[in-house]
Amino acid sequence: MATTKVIPGVLDLNEATSESGLKMPSGTELNRPTDAAGQIRNNTNESSDNSASCQEYYNGTDWKKISNVVIPTYFKTVTYTGNGSTQSITGLGFQPDFVWIKSTSGNTYSHVLTDSSRGTNSQIYSNDTSAATSNVNDVTSFDSDGFSIGSNANSNANGANYLAYCWQGNGGTTSSNTDGSSTSTVQVNTAAGFSIVQYVGNQTAGHTIGHGLSAVPEMIILKCLDTVRPWYVYHVGVDATNPADYNLRLNATDVRQNSTTEFNDTEPTSTVFTLGTASGPNGTGDDYIAYCFTPIAGFSKMGSYTGTGSSNSITGLGFQPSWVMIKCTTAAEDWAIFSSALANNYVVANSGATAQAFTFPFDSDGFTVPAASGMTNGSGETYIYLAFK
Repeated sequence: MATTKVIPGVLDLNEATSESGLKMPSGTELNRPTDAAGQIRNNTNESSDNSASCQEYYNGTDWKKISNVVIPTYFKTVTYTGNGSTQSITGLGFQPDFVWIKSTSGNTYSHVLTDSSRGTNSQIYSNDTSAATSNVNDVTSFDSDGFSIGSNANSNANGANYLAYCWQGNGGTTSSNTDGSSTSTVQVNTAAGFSIVQYVGNQTAGHTIGHGLSAVPEMIILKCLDTVRPWYVYHVGVDATNPADYNLRLNATDVRQNSTTEFNDTEPTSTVFTLGTASGPNGTGDDYIAYCFTPIAGFSKMGSYTGTGSSNSITGLGFQPSWVMIKCTTAAEDWAIFSSALANNYVVANSGATAQAFTFPFDSDGFTVPAASGMTNGSGETYIYLAFK
């Protein structure tokens, strides 16, 4: 019988300190090595039982906890190059239900937002106030590991580079929600803190809409689908006392708008959000889509901070983000989107401009905004953010 010899200098089971012996590689998902079957490591951004981290291994297909549970992925950014024809974009590890595509090179193509609740033949554009359009050559299907696209230049111009931000919902399955004063149609992933809500406006004060999250949404992004109207954004960080007194426009650089007729001066609850008499988010008989987010520990965070004008580390997220969107609420600035998939670059949600260089470190517990940037860190200005792991 073979004998296994443990050399004390390598592994001393009686050693009182943690500095001797073999150590397991450790880090976040962003620190994972190139996938190879049999790898084992400590994931510092994934909890396990009562521990703030977990041991994981790669089985040749997925990273799994040692307990053999697949670590869920609810959000991911992929990059691809357009071919001007048709192609399938893969590598997500899940079927996306909300796909946000933006070109990073080439011409100034629009952002294209498509979701599985409305279906593939309905596109809206974050940099545009126009109604939803029907283009069969943007996203053509939501697939088990990604999505497929046609030849439209916004999504697939030959030789142009693209980012696609992808969220997992409920596989396209919707349900009627009667929590509000009118029935909404919702697609919900409570584990991801994300819901897609369809509703019809009535332009009455106190119109409540069920969102299905079973938790209070801290950011709501909504758009009228029928006619030319701005995008409206509710964010918990827009005001310390009464966030629902204010709104922002995703398609514009505007400062926060002090008006109670959009969100009716009423904070969202764990079941509904409330609309007022403004026709923009609540026009009589108009169809709307709303994307609702509530924070999930270790996965997503909605927050705010005050700019310093010097290098500024934003902490307290509880995870290392891979995607952050930032908007100044007190000065006219762009909606800047940063992704680790295109490091130290950004695109602007309210503009079709291509990607621009910008130093933006993703830290273990947040992110750092550099000095002398009014877009992300003007001295004394207030900023909101949406961040995902």
